Amino acid sequence: MSVASAPCCEVRKLVRNVPKVSFTPIWYPVDQYATSRLRAKYVVELLAGDPVWDVELTHDPTADIAVIVQLCSDQTLESVSRNRRQIVVYDVCDRFFATDNIFKTDEGVLHARRRCLEVIDRADVLMAPTMRLRNELADLFPGKPCFYIPESIDYRVSPRPATAVGSRRLVWFGHVTRGNFESARWIIDYLKSHYEYEPVLVTTPNTLSHNFPAYSPFCVPWSVENVQRELSMAELCVVSHAADEPTKSPNRFVAAMMHGVPTLVSGSPSCSEILSAAAHDMFAVETPYALGRAVRELSDPDKRRSYVQDVQLEMWRRHSPEVVRRAYVELFERLLPGNDNY
Repeated sequence: MSVASAPCCEVRKLVRNVPKVSFTPIWYPVDQYATSRLRAKYVVELLAGDPVWDVELTHDPTADIAVIVQLCSDQTLESVSRNRRQIVVYDVCDRFFATDNIFKTDEGVLHARRRCLEVIDRADVLMAPTMRLRNELADLFPGKPCFYIPESIDYRVSPRPATAVGSRRLVWFGHVTRGNFESARWIIDYLKSHYEYEPVLVTTPNTLSHNFPAYSPFCVPWSVENVQRELSMAELCVVSHAADEPTKSPNRFVAAMMHGVPTLVSGSPSCSEILSAAAHDMFAVETPYALGRAVRELSDPDKRRSYVQDVQLEMWRRHSPEVVRRAYVELFERLLPGNDNY
């Protein structure tokens, strides 16, 4: 690219010593994985027009800062281990340091706990999508500076009006593993049997049929388009986390509410924190009695509209694109204090 033909922000990058940041998620294609979208692709897009930071969605050994998202390949680990001058930020995302998960990758079998600890050992800085996970990391790895960096809103949706009463469609979406679906079953079953809601499970059909075959008839294959379509038609949504996953992100809750779907949450401290801040604690349900009360409340169009609007305001305050962009810029400025581009 020549200076004459480059956009204004690119001209500044060409003629000045602009710091480079690379984001490297473990899972590809990035659009099919929430963590890859939220913690890598969307961030790169948010910063793409920034005149100060040169960002890219791939590992680059020449980058000043390398952000590793969730886990990494053998090749990436070898690269950052050799290059000790590169600042490595490890976006931990999940509690893989405390699990025995095994994944199949192009390089073979990946032992999540071992790889997570290897990257933590190399990292200069840790970051996390919730304060609970940030605090746990700070306690376990006191020698590593650790920061909370919020996630943007999945599917790039802006606040939409509350969906209407009447469809009786109850949407659950995401991966069925790690307790995501198991912890929601009691809500889905109760609303189906007591209130005649029709479950709509937007997920990977093969995984659902293997782990929960009785729920296969309710499956809609996961895709970005299917999630957005089903949320637009839903009367309610449910988001829950397993008891042993108390540090998980509220990203599904945020996405559903921003689509205008009144959402019931269970077992999720990060979601309950948002509800409490918006003064709608009653929609965090842990018992059939609390569930029934919440459903009756949301049958009133005015009350469901108020619930959606209040919570959307709180979510926008925490997760809007500008809030997320600023959080990353402030982190990078901390890591490169000698940078005089501002």
